Amino acid sequence: MHRSRPKIAAALLSATAAAVLLSLPGTSFSAAEIKDSLGVVSKTNRSATDSQEKIDSLARETRNLLEEYRKLQDGSEYQAAYTRELEGLEQVQQARMESLREQIVQARITRQQIVPLMRSMADTLEKFVVLDLPFHHEERVSAILDLKQRLQQPELSVTARFRLVLEAYQLEQNYGGTIESWRGPLQLDGKELSVEYLRVGRVALYFQSLDGETSGIWSVGQQSWEVLDADYNRGILRALRVAQNLTAPQLLNLPMPAAGGES
Repeated sequence: MHRSRPKIAAALLSATAAAVLLSLPGTSFSAAEIKDSLGVVSKTNRSATDSQEKIDSLARETRNLLEEYRKLQDGSEYQAAYTRELEGLEQVQQARMESLREQIVQARITRQQIVPLMRSMADTLEKFVVLDLPFHHEERVSAILDLKQRLQQPELSVTARFRLVLEAYQLEQNYGGTIESWRGPLQLDGKELSVEYLRVGRVALYFQSLDGETSGIWSVGQQSWEVLDADYNRGILRALRVAQNLTAPQLLNLPMPAAGGES
């Protein structure tokens, strides 16, 4: 559409020029001269048209180059932003790797410290059980000896061994908040009796004969059984029934060991 304008203008210019030449007063031109003049005008118009087309082509090339430049500029900015993002990620990764290296070093140090600590904890727990109230005594001591053997197994991870130690401590701790009864033999004054044992937390350990006539309490100070007055038989019997879930929990009249180990 843009190219048709110069051609129309050139045609109009040629016609106008011819009309002007013919209408000028006092002028006489031959047909050949007029034809030559119109040829010059037409040639000039074609040259102008060609020049205009070149200008239009150059303008299009300029616009294309400008658009390409803008695209390259946008791409360059994107690349710069992406590069900055990668640099940030690299810094974060480097910091995390450094942190992991420090954690590995600390883990090695902790492992070197925790292995002897676990052995010490097992020894302490064994001493505690030996000095504790003598309930399930053989079973508890055997469990700790088994624990100490497992702590020496190299195929067990440090985490697994430490978990075993914690479980053993948790088991012993649970005894402190429970009441329990069971039947078993008892050596008393050279005689073996069949009795009902009663454990009240870790505070006191009692027994009562099956006929309910004899009751006793473990004396921590003397490390032996002490026979109680018959007045306590009924209270211990009630406590046994509570421990066996035969009656609802209730206040119990039981003798308790004194701080010095005396009941």
